[in-house]
Amino acid sequence: MKEVMVVVAVLLMSMSALVFCNRWLGNWACRVMGWHLRPNDVGFDGCSKTGVCPRCQKHVLQDSQGNWF
Repeated sequence: MKEVMVVVAVLLMSMSALVFCNRWLGNWACRVMGWHLRPNDVGFDGCSKTGVCPRCQKHVLQDSQGNWF
């Protein structure tokens, strides 16, 4: 019984850490790494697909490999 309680406690702490880190790592990925989410409204300016990152509100472009920067 004690082992089960330890496993449950470890799982709950892991889930809490993932929730906390997900919010922080997402913002870090936008600011530092330049990895943005796919925009909700994708436009086309005649040359590139454009939009606004829903996480950081920055104007982003899509490169030839499909990544947003």
